[in-house]
This record gives sequence, C-alpha cells and structure tokens, in this order.
Amino acid sequence: MKKVFEFTPPPEEPAEVGLGAGREGFCIAVLLHTARWFTKVRWAIGLLFLLAGAGAWLLQAPLERVGLVLPRRWLWDFAAVLIVANAGFCLATRLLAPQSPKRWVDLNIWSQVVVDLLVLTALVHLVGSTSTFVPFAYLFHVTLSAVSFSPRLSLGVAVLAAVLYLGCIGLEMSGVLPPRCVLAGDACVCERSATVKVLFAGPAVFVWFSVWYLVSTLAGTVRERNRQLDLANGRLLDADAEKNRRVLRVTHDLKAPFAGIESSIQALRSECWNELPESARRTIVKIEARSATLRARIGDSLTLGALRATNGGGEAREPVAVRQLLSDAAFQVQGLALARNVTVGVDAEDVAFDSDAHQLSILVLNLVSNAVCYSRDGGSVEVTARAGDEGVTVRVADHGIGISEDALPHIFEDYYRAKEASRFNPQSTGLGLAIVRQVAQNLRLTLTVFSEPGQGTAIDVLIPNRTPGCGGVRRRAGFVVGA
Repeated sequence: MKKVFEFTPPPEEPAEVGLGAGREGFCIAVLLHTARWFTKVRWAIGLLFLLAGAGAWLLQAPLERVGLVLPRRWLWDFAAVLIVANAGFCLATRLLAPQSPKRWVDLNIWSQVVVDLLVLTALVHLVGSTSTFVPFAYLFHVTLSAVSFSPRLSLGVAVLAAVLYLGCIGLEMSGVLPPRCVLAGDACVCERSATVKVLFAGPAVFVWFSVWYLVSTLAGTVRERNRQLDLANGRLLDADAEKNRRVLRVTHDLKAPFAGIESSIQALRSECWNELPESARRTIVKIEARSATLRARIGDSLTLGALRATNGGGEAREPVAVRQLLSDAAFQVQGLALARNVTVGVDAEDVAFDSDAHQLSILVLNLVSNAVCYSRDGGSVEVTARAGDEGVTVRVADHGIGISEDALPHIFEDYYRAKEASRFNPQSTGLGLAIVRQVAQNLRLTLTVFSEPGQGTAIDVLIPNRTPGCGGVRRRAGFVVGA
C-alpha cells in the first residue's frame, strides 16, 4: 500500500512569541529572545570583517589600482572586538532566563547596542564619514531596533546613533580626529570640507529618524493587532474549554441512566426471559444494542474530553515497554477478535522509552480495535514495532475494507464516518481515530496512513526518541491472539 495521508502535530510555539504588553513594551521572554538573535547576527558580522581583512591582504594591489586602500589590520581588530564581545554576550544571555529581573535583560541589550554602535562609528571614521555609504549602516540598527524593541527603546537607539555619528563628524571638523578615507586621490576632497560634512550629515540623520518613525509606527500597529488577536484567541480557547467541560458533565450524567437500562435488561434476561413474547424479546434486544452503542459513545466522549483537558502532556513520565504495550492492547481486543474470527498478531522489538504510558495505551488500543472492527470475518491484523534512528514506529495493519481517497483527509475528525465504514460497522462511535489524533497531538507523534479501498489499511505511529528505558537492548518477540 502506498502512503496516502499523514498527520503531523502542529509545531509547539516557543514561549518567546507571546507579547507581554502592547505598543510600549515586551515581556522579558521576547526581549531575551531578541538579545539571543542579535548575538547570532553578530557572529556573521565578525566573520565578514575577517573575510574583508583577508581580502584586503590578498587583493591589496588590485584594490589600490581601482582607488581603494583597505588597511587589513583594523578590519581584523574590529573582528576581534566583535568576537570577544559577542562571546561575553552569549554567555550572559545563557545565564538569563524569562524569570530574570528585567533590568538585567535591558542591560544586556543596551550593552550589545552600545558596542555595535561604537564599532560602527569607528568604522565610519576610518573609511570616511561623509565620502562612503558606510554611515547608512546606522539604518540597519535603527530599523532593527524599531522592529524588535518598544518605541521608547528604539528611539533611544536612534538618538545614540545620531549622537555618535554627529560627534564623530564634530571631532573631525575640530581637528581632534584626523579625517580618514579609504578612497584614494581626489575622491576624499570632501573630507576637508566642513560644509560638505554638514550638508551630508544633516539629511542623513533626518533620514534615520524618518525611517525610525515609520518603522516603529508600523511595528507598533502590528504588535497591537497581534496582541488583540492573542486576547481574542485566548477568549475563544477559554470558551471552548468551558464548552468541553459542560459537555463532559452532561455526558458523565448520562452514564447512570444507561447503566440502569442495561441492569434492567440483564434482570429481564435472568428472571423472565422465557416468559416474554418474541416481539418483546426483539424489542429488548434492540434496546440493548442501542444502549451498548450509546454507552460506547459516552465512554469515547469522556476519553476524548479528558485527553483534551490535559492540554498537551508530551513530557516524559515513565518508562514504556513497547512489546508489553502492544501485548496489552491485543489482549484487550481478544473478545472482539474471537467474535469476528479475526487473528491479531504482534511482532515487536523489545525496546522502551520514557513517555505517557496511559495515553499511549489508549492510542494503541483504539488503533487495534479499529483495525479488528473493519476487518472482514476470518481476516487478520498485524501489530508491529520497529526502532529506528528517528524513534520507534508502531504499525497497525489490517486487510479489511480500506479507506476511500476522498475520506482520508477527514478520518481523524470528531464523529466522522465514511459511507463504507458506516455500512460495514453501524455501531461505530466515530471517535476512535479522533482519540488517536488527540493523543498524537499531546505527545507530538506523527501518524501516517497507508490505505487502498478493498485492500486494507495500515497506520504508522512514529514515537520520537526519548531517554532509553532499557539500555538500548533490542530483542524480537512475537505471538498471536484470536482466531
């Protein structure tokens, strides 16, 4: 059978994505995430300086012929400063956590900003403060700060950039710093003109603040909209949880009446069944069958509601032996298998891992019972488990009615029953695979369905690697139940 459908749980959202405030600030987790991202960018910039220094050394003559004089020493000095400083920033961000005091996170961010702007200002002076495009690199910091920080903090970055740049030009105009330029010949004449410096620096700073205003305003609007969406989504989740709790309460209350009905039927069978007319017996049998169906639906509804109420639960909890897990599931469906004359075979490697044993047992039991229900009389179901590089793959395969192509995308939906499935098994609750999907979502498992109409269905469950529970020992074992 070919692969025709796959269910992969949605990726877990990191804690950093939530916004702790609206336009004016962020939660500590977001700021810490931003600080760590800045360190990654700084590694790339340090490497760029190293490569530029190597290029200036290897291509010194060709560059001088085109009018560029790049002293490789200070390029490597900049690289060394950034790498050493970034190593300290990385260590500091690792020591910080979302529970750390906000002032420590702010200190880390501002330290990174100040170091970056000081290095950039030194670079601007050495390459030419008004004769090259390098001063526009300040826009990179201004734009990033407007996107990543609150308007107040990003304005501080823009002001600091402007002060450092204008201060550099002022020191050059006053003669404290000798004008420098990487352009040879007459291209650097502007470095000796105070008027050109003022005409260049004034509009440049104006552009920086214009960009800061536009980007921070747009970013603030997007963050506010995102915050409102988060609040609305939270209200929807709360409403859905409340609806689920009410449904569970009502469903649980229905257990008692059906238990009473089934008890009364058992009393009729044991006390006066032979005295009842045939028509009454047929009616009681119908009532018994419908009560059993509704009892199964109530049980599945309660199970599904309890799984959804766990709100995840994918963390490791206890060692789970795969062979024992599959053995228990096969044993529990033995009565159903014997009634259908279906053989259930188990062939599993003896491995173990840490996970939620209760939820995994629910998943496997539903898959095996589902395979037995949709097998033809006298058929067989194979339950296997194999350990691989990605984890343990459990497969439950039958040779029953299969699933049509148009029904495949819906088989994990609540109460969904394909037409052929409804005709073949009218007593189905339509919740078995929904329960399987919920467990897979809780435990971060991947489900892959192989099916062909009339040929059968196989469902693979990939259980990612966990901490080994039995020293990595693998022993093959097999047995057969049913028939």
